[in-house]
Amino acid sequence: MTPSPYVSRINQIDAAQLDTEIYKVLRNQAREIARYGAPGKLDKWQAEVDAVLKLLIWKFSLQRGSSTFGQRLLNLHYANIDQRKAVLYLILSVLPQYLGEKLAGEKLSGRGATGSALKSLVEWTTNAISLLEVVNLLFFLHRGVQPRVIEFLLGLSSQSITTHRPRIIGYSYMTRELLWHGLMELFTVGIPMINFHCLRHAVTRLWRRAEPSSGLFPVMNAATKCAYCREDPILPSHAGCEHLFCYYCLRAHFTATSAFQCPVCDAELRGEDMKRYAVASAPRSDDGEEESDDSFEKVDDG
Repeated sequence: MTPSPYVSRINQIDAAQLDTEIYKVLRNQAREIARYGAPGKLDKWQAEVDAVLKLLIWKFSLQRGSSTFGQRLLNLHYANIDQRKAVLYLILSVLPQYLGEKLAGEKLSGRGATGSALKSLVEWTTNAISLLEVVNLLFFLHRGVQPRVIEFLLGLSSQSITTHRPRIIGYSYMTRELLWHGLMELFTVGIPMINFHCLRHAVTRLWRRAEPSSGLFPVMNAATKCAYCREDPILPSHAGCEHLFCYYCLRAHFTATSAFQCPVCDAELRGEDMKRYAVASAPRSDDGEEESDDSFEKVDDG
C-alpha cells in the first residue's frame, strides 16, 4: 500500500501517549524489582535508572527503525528521520530530565551564590520547557503536525505506513465506554463512603439480643477482640462500657457523631468518655519476679 502523508491529530496524540505509558510500565516494573532489595536504594539512583530505560527504549525503536513503539502500534513512522536526528532525539529526551532530577535532589542552597544561581537556572529552564510545550500544542492543534516539542525542534513529521483510513468509532462502543467510566467513578467515590461494618451491625441487631452490660471495667487478654471490627484491638480504647475497641474504630465514629451504641451491649458511648489503655507495670511478687496478670491502666485520649 502507498503510505499516506496525512495523519490524523488523534493518532499522533495517541502515539505520544502510548510512548509515555510504555515508559511508565517499565519504570513501575523496575520499582517492583527494587522492592526486594535494600529499602530506598533505588531512590538514590532513580535518575540513572530512568535514563537507562529511555536508552533501551530508544535502542530497540528509533535506532533500529524509523518509529517509536507507540507509532508502531498505530502504523506510523517518521518520514524524514536519520541517524543524526535519532541521536539528537535521544539526547533531548534524556538529558534535560536527568539534569533536572539530579539537581533537584542536590542541596544547592548550601553552596552560596553559585548554588542559588544554578537552582534558579534549573527552575527557569523547567518553566521554559513547560511553556514551550503549551505553545507547541497550540500550533499542533492548528497545523496538525509535530505534537511533541522534540519533533518540532528536529523537524520530524509522522507519516502513516498504510493507506489512510478514517478512524471510525461506533456509537455502541462510545456508549459502553461512557457507562463503564461513569460506573467506575461512582464506585471509586461512593464505595469508600459506605460504612459496611455499621450496616452489618445494624442488620445483625435485628435478630441478635444485645448482651446486658455488667458495668465492669474493661479487661483485655489474648482472646479480646475489638467490639466493632472483631479484630485484635489496635491502641485499645473504650468509652464507657466493658468492651474494648480499636482506637481508630472509636475515633472514626466520634468524628462523625458524638454518640453511638456499642455493637455488643447496646450501651450508649459518648466521645467525651473515650479513654485509651496502656499496659501497666505488672506488680512484683515477694521473690522479685513480675506477676503475669493482665492489668491495664487508663490513659486519657490525647
